[in-house]
Amino acid sequence: MSPSWRDRYIAVLSPERVAIVRRRRGWNDAFDLRADAACAEPTPAAAAEALAGLLARTEISNGTLTVLLSNHFVRYLLVPWRAEVGNPAELAAFAEICCDQVFGSETGRRILLTSREKASSPRLAAVLDGAFLDSLRSVVEASPLRLTSVQPYLSAAFNCMRESLSRRDFVFVVAEPARTCMLVSIDGCWSSVRASAAEDRPQALADLIEREALLLGVAQEDMPPVFVHAPRHADLKLPDCHGVTPETIRLPLPDTLAGATDPLLTMAMTVT
Repeated sequence: MSPSWRDRYIAVLSPERVAIVRRRRGWNDAFDLRADAACAEPTPAAAAEALAGLLARTEISNGTLTVLLSNHFVRYLLVPWRAEVGNPAELAAFAEICCDQVFGSETGRRILLTSREKASSPRLAAVLDGAFLDSLRSVVEASPLRLTSVQPYLSAAFNCMRESLSRRDFVFVVAEPARTCMLVSIDGCWSSVRASAAEDRPQALADLIEREALLLGVAQEDMPPVFVHAPRHADLKLPDCHGVTPETIRLPLPDTLAGATDPLLTMAMTVT
């Protein structure tokens, strides 16, 4: 069978549940399967175990799998641009130094540079637990599927929605239940990335956005546009933040998932 005709699966891992959807082989690229399983506890190991149970189901056929990780499982940082840092090995070593400065020295972690930027611009990096990544690979290797990528949710959401932003300056907020990540671009370069244990409620999010503006020293008259994506609240409306009315970005579900309100399914739609 040609690889282009294999089923494509997307698994979304959160601390509470794991969900999987399948794109049916064929030209319409529609979804025809969705299933989920609860995690025994809110840990990466439990999420990997729940994924193993889903992949063992008889309806899982040959295909490829993209794993999307909730921001609960990921830490983010900006890696500054340095002219003297040239090849990939040097960049990886420099990213490790920056990670030590932000999070402290750790063993076994993996750093993914998730953005390619122009010279003089910082790069967004995701920090993952190495044992967690290894367990995910082992789980998929034991299934009929081939792992194509492991994607942090913040990065997947930005890549999916970047055309909706289309500006040099903006605040991009991804608000999962109990976890909010915020990316700020100023003059076409990443200025900050921050994750908070915050609820996806309008006033709580507005407070976070205004606090970030104050930390960055952004005057009210210079406040950039604010874009919010909350997978649990498609029509979330926030009060004005530092003089700007935030715009909510929603992703319409395909017809086969119409009526679904599961935030994990909405998260799966960000995988391009």
